[in-house]
Amino acid sequence: KLLSQWREKCRNESETANWILANTKPCPKCSSRIEKNQGCNHMTCSSCRYEFCWICMGAWADHGSNTGGYYKCNKFDAGTEDNGDQSDAAKAKRELNRYLHYYKRFHGHAQAQDFARKSVKETEQRMVLLQEQNSTNTWADVEFLKTANELLVDCRKVLKYTYVYAYYLTDKQKLSLFEYDQEMLERFTEKLSELSEKPLQEMNRIEVVNQTRAVDRFMKNVLKYVEEGMED
Repeated sequence: KLLSQWREKCRNESETANWILANTKPCPKCSSRIEKNQGCNHMTCSSCRYEFCWICMGAWADHGSNTGGYYKCNKFDAGTEDNGDQSDAAKAKRELNRYLHYYKRFHGHAQAQDFARKSVKETEQRMVLLQEQNSTNTWADVEFLKTANELLVDCRKVLKYTYVYAYYLTDKQKLSLFEYDQEMLERFTEKLSELSEKPLQEMNRIEVVNQTRAVDRFMKNVLKYVEEGMED
């Protein structure tokens, strides 16, 4: 009887359970389930206020320039798994972990791209509210927000596919150079995402405009690298 009840419950709750597993993650510190409802990967647990990265689940403090790089979790590190064991099982495990590293980041940026698209649809309403905050503001004064959000959609798309490119890039020297450009684009994209998602009363136009220009430059660098690399 209990088994039948359990099976029935699983059938009824499976859709909800699958959604929770797909769209939430446990806080690394207190294990509270957290839903990602914006594009930025800088997360803060509402229960314990712990700040972490949605992609690698590491402490956000470890993503700063003082740790040697803002977004080092873009690089795959075999770590202790690469211990020389050449058995089929060991090689299969290493390859699976390598694939999962790239897939998780591909999927993470795909989700962020969806959030960015949603933000674009809501941008005009936010622009109207932003214009109304200051009677001297013209429509041109608030268009920076639309420009930023549209660029974020493009950046998330590019970043998503950089992980496909990196997965199949076998030349270690080229991979290292590519990962640097990838890391910089992620770093500046995350910052732009944070700035553009701020409450309107806290938004700084100059910061958003400058960050938008920097992101556009780094995105073009990545695209140029891929184009030149594919021509080799």
